[in-house]
Amino acid sequence: MFVVGSSPARAEPPLYAPWPCGTSYSITQGHNTGSHDGEGAWAWDIGIPVGADVSAPADGVVRRIEMSSTTGGCSSAFANDANYVVLDFGDGTEALFLHLQANSSSLSVGDFVSQGDVVGKVGLTGWVCGAHLHFQIQQTCSSWWCQSVPAELVDFGDPSYGMTLESNNCPELEPCGVLGGGETIFDERMACFSRETTYWWSVGEGYADHHFYTFGTDLPEDDTIGTYSFEVQTAGTYRVEVFVPSTEADTVNASYDVDPGTGPVELGPVDQSVQKGWVVLGELEFSEGANRTLALGDATGESSDLDRKIAYDAVRFTFVPAGEGGGGQGGAGAGGDASSGGAAAQGGDAAAGGEAQSGGSSSSSDDDDAASDGCSCQSAGAASEGGASFWLVTLGAALALSSARRPSRARR
Repeated sequence: MFVVGSSPARAEPPLYAPWPCGTSYSITQGHNTGSHDGEGAWAWDIGIPVGADVSAPADGVVRRIEMSSTTGGCSSAFANDANYVVLDFGDGTEALFLHLQANSSSLSVGDFVSQGDVVGKVGLTGWVCGAHLHFQIQQTCSSWWCQSVPAELVDFGDPSYGMTLESNNCPELEPCGVLGGGETIFDERMACFSRETTYWWSVGEGYADHHFYTFGTDLPEDDTIGTYSFEVQTAGTYRVEVFVPSTEADTVNASYDVDPGTGPVELGPVDQSVQKGWVVLGELEFSEGANRTLALGDATGESSDLDRKIAYDAVRFTFVPAGEGGGGQGGAGAGGDASSGGAAAQGGDAAAGGEAQSGGSSSSSDDDDAASDGCSCQSAGAASEGGASFWLVTLGAALALSSARRPSRARR
């Protein structure tokens, strides 16, 4: 049993605030006070509201995770009902994120997590008397609830009760290139990708083993939007493709707004439930200049009760020399050419990004009862040639595509 006043080794990696960059929260309970005693003596409670993200303070590997609980309350009877993520730093210490929201992480045991990656969202599970994150650095043991140890946060040291901290967990993002002819790939973890609202989930699968997702809605306007903003140095025609990951992507109506410098053009829809890998949206003429964009919103026309997931992953722009293009913009119909664009690429080309197949959430097995102390924390195919039948087929395909597209939507 740990004795208060002894000096176990502090965590070796530099530790940043365990919530996203630029967001401010307060310490609502410090060390060796209230419910923070024994194994939880060196914990912090942080006043993060329900549904808000928590982030890895350093690189690590998921050692244990539980995401299935929807139970919690202000009693020790709920001590073993908490959802959590344990992130192992590989030096005998690890971080425990406690009281997380059910199914707020799709990480699995063994997944590598980079500093700043979202590991879950705050919930009201376990022994909890108000929304907050219970966060502690602990010695690695066989359970999820291990002996906490003293630790310090970069720039903040050991923050005490009442301190408000603006998160410095701002890992340097890889800069985006420009469209300069040839092929250019932008990834959702690059500096040119922005996300509106907090309704995002992070998945360790997809192009470069990662993607984000949110849920589709039938609202008249987009609320949650992911946008790539970039510069074009070499004007001309570019083939526009998006990468659809294998997991956590099942909206049937993902429509992308692309502004090539002349105003937004809607491309799609893409059925992410069947079209996987690289999917061609079409070819557009881009003018030279900055502030060119590709955006995807959550107003898919699908009821929120369906829980349809919209994936945000890499995008690819390929310069098409004059005379070699396949024709202008086009929506990607499942498994075939769009009416005037490129091939839909069902099944896609997953090799380019080394797409992983390990997505999906998991819970640690053999959950221990070692947490009895718990935390009572405060608080489209080409048509054949010939005659009338050709034109009937073409007309029918165009009408079918038109009916499949959702109505145009206002954008905030």
